Amino acid sequence: MTKIAIVGFGWLGTPLGQQLVEQGYKVVGTTRNVEKIAQLASTNLEAFYWNSREDNPILAEEIVSDTAFCILNFPPGKVNYMQEYGEHLLFVAKQFSEKTHFIFVSTTGVYPEHIRDAKEDSFTWEENASTNHLAYAEQVLHNYLQDRLTIIRMAGLIGPNRHPAKFFAGRSGIPNGNQPVNLIEQKDSIQIIVQVLVKNYWGKIVNACASQHPTRNEYYTESCRKFGFELPQFIEEGEGKIVNNEKSIRELGMGYEIL
Repeated sequence: MTKIAIVGFGWLGTPLGQQLVEQGYKVVGTTRNVEKIAQLASTNLEAFYWNSREDNPILAEEIVSDTAFCILNFPPGKVNYMQEYGEHLLFVAKQFSEKTHFIFVSTTGVYPEHIRDAKEDSFTWEENASTNHLAYAEQVLHNYLQDRLTIIRMAGLIGPNRHPAKFFAGRSGIPNGNQPVNLIEQKDSIQIIVQVLVKNYWGKIVNACASQHPTRNEYYTESCRKFGFELPQFIEEGEGKIVNNEKSIRELGMGYEIL
C-alpha cells in the first residue's frame, strides 16, 4: 500500500487525507492539537503531534519511514523572519528518503500585486526571494528537491465553515472594493493535489484558482446576501492581480467550481 504523509492535518489536510484513504492510500500526518489525534484515528488517519514553530521540529519515524509522497501543508503562521519558513520546510524535507516526492502547498500570495495576469512564470525567485518569504520558501525547496517537488500555488481557500464573508458582514468603508478576488473551493484544492499524484506531475509549478474573478464588492456583498448577513459597504477603488489557472486546466484536467 502506497504511503502518503501530510504535514499538517488542518482544514485542508484532513479532508484531503480522508479522500486519499478512500482511494486506497495509507495516510499518516501531523497535528498541533493532541486532542485531535483520536478523532483523526476514527477516520483511518494516523496522526502524530508536531509543531513547526518549535525548535528542531523532528517528525516521528512513523511519518518519514517508507513514505512515497509527502504533502507539505503548513503555512508560515507567526514565523517572524522571512527566511525561517523556508528553512523549516527544508528541515522537514531532509528528514525523508531521497526517493520521496513532495507537494508543497504554497499560495498565490507569492505574486506581487502589480502582476495583473499572474502566471506561473510571471516572476523569478532570484528577483523576489530576498523580500518575499513565500518565494524564498519555494526556491530553497526546489533547490534541494528539484524534480521530486511540485509546487501548487493555492488561491484563497473557501468552503465548509470557512467563508470570509463573515469578516466583512456589516462593515463600512472597506477599501479596495474594485480589487478582483482569487479564490478556490476546498474540493477543488483537494482535487488538484490528487491529480498531481495520479498523473505523476513532478518538477512543476501550477496555480490553483477558480476561473471567475468578481470584484471584492461584488463577491462579498452577494455572499453576505446569500448567507443572510448584514451587507458590507466597500469603497469603489483599487486594482490587483488576477491569477491565471489555464495551466492547471490544460495539464491536469482541472475544472473549477463557479464562485
